[in-house]
Amino acid sequence: MANLPPHAHDEPMLLHFTREGEAFGPYPLEEAREYLKRGQILPTDQAWYEGAPGWMNVTEVPGVIGTAAPGAPPPPPPAAAPVQTEVTARYASDTTKFNKRFFDTELGRFQKLNPDGNPEALFMQTREGAFAVFRISEVKGDHCFISIDVGGARKEKRVNYFNIREIEIQRR
Repeated sequence: MANLPPHAHDEPMLLHFTREGEAFGPYPLEEAREYLKRGQILPTDQAWYEGAPGWMNVTEVPGVIGTAAPGAPPPPPPAAAPVQTEVTARYASDTTKFNKRFFDTELGRFQKLNPDGNPEALFMQTREGAFAVFRISEVKGDHCFISIDVGGARKEKRVNYFNIREIEIQRR
């Protein structure tokens, strides 16, 4: 079996995950799919499996979403064309200084108490991963607090400005 590529034999592919520095797993591919459907594993979580070149977003793992598992038949075609998202603004750390002033002036609309009616969605890429931001809860001198969904529950996360790589705003 030493000459076979990983998972070409009968052993199931085991996936290891990490979120915000916390490791969990390993889980067989089918079990991981179920956790993803239930929101216990998030698309922004990082995953690794034996034979993988390194850690990757969960959605990049073969067989999890939209890609075929090694040796699996191709998935059925989608029922409808994917929805195209319109990016209304993108800010990157190499061209933008992320700080309190930036958040207050450029992203103040995401600090509302009831952002559900906001026609835009905010996404943040940090050194720790990518997050769909429900709301910016608080802006401080060197960091902010964001509300994100984790497993179907809202969670506050502290983000230091120097850890932000990119912020994207999309029309819903």
